[in-house]
Amino acid sequence: MRKLLFFIITVILLNGCTESMSSRKFSFTYSVELESSQGRKIEVWLPVPVTNEVQTISNLVIESDGLPYELKDEKDHGNKYVYIYSKDGINSDKNIKMSFDVKRLEHQNVNYENVNPLNYLSASSLVPVGKYFSKTIEDNGLNNNDIEGIYEYVLEGMHYGKPKSVDNIYYNDPWLSAKGKYGNKEVSRDQVLALYQVAKQTKGNYTFGNGNSYYACDIGVGNCTDYHSYFMSLSRTLKIPARFHMGFPIPNGEEGVVKGYHCWADYYVDGNGWYPVDISEADKDKSKKDYFFGTVDESRVEMMKGRDFVLEGYNSGKVNLFIYPLLEINDKDSIKFSKSFSYKNL
Repeated sequence: MRKLLFFIITVILLNGCTESMSSRKFSFTYSVELESSQGRKIEVWLPVPVTNEVQTISNLVIESDGLPYELKDEKDHGNKYVYIYSKDGINSDKNIKMSFDVKRLEHQNVNYENVNPLNYLSASSLVPVGKYFSKTIEDNGLNNNDIEGIYEYVLEGMHYGKPKSVDNIYYNDPWLSAKGKYGNKEVSRDQVLALYQVAKQTKGNYTFGNGNSYYACDIGVGNCTDYHSYFMSLSRTLKIPARFHMGFPIPNGEEGVVKGYHCWADYYVDGNGWYPVDISEADKDKSKKDYFFGTVDESRVEMMKGRDFVLEGYNSGKVNLFIYPLLEINDKDSIKFSKSFSYKNL
């Protein structure tokens, strides 16, 4: 009888916690304008959000401006994407629009269906595991019994910044400073900038914004991709399953423009499920440090989870990050498109 009573009380408390979490409903529009390919073959890939335990996607509409398209499954991580194509290419600009409604929940730990934690222990192309990170773990006393310690180590060791030029906002205070030394290699902000410029010229990935854990560890300056890749490399090296999530942040207000993507991570605890972390947002507002360890807000939509995507028909190999459109003209990558994103509360 006592066990039954305890079970009932536990269920009531858990339900109360679930109901106390916030939710948000909004519509989202993902727009792409393609430039003429002058009759050359075109192929386009767009990420498509899916319903799961923390978000409900409905009323998905794809307007392809007359171009054929197919909705495809990305099987490794349970994602979906749109594949748009034309063997004859296009001789004028085309406007593609994908719209959908979202109900998103603020959430803490979740037991997701059909997700095997063992699939999130090994390395991916820019999220390696093992010796390189084992030294960082040993030198800083990190361990798999203190995941908050890993979170705080990344939080304190990383600095949010994306300096692309000396007159860029992120090159200057309060983001980076002339006297600052960053990352394990204690680089200057000029070195951070130089690495970006070299990577841009050589099409390399040893700079911010690629989710390169080596870069994040060495240089310590980046955006959300870098924070969470670093967290994942440390976690997985400690045999803690960890995943990457990528989507869009939804601003406050009734409607407006969404300027760009956002990403976060979660880690798995046997018996308790997946706990979310948003380290870069915690770094932007240290008053929310405790909140973002184990909770993420409802003002976002997840578009894809995982890394190293295999997309049907894509000729450039596995896709490291998939949030913006991918375009190939005659089987070669192209940037002859523009993109925009918007939302409206429901």
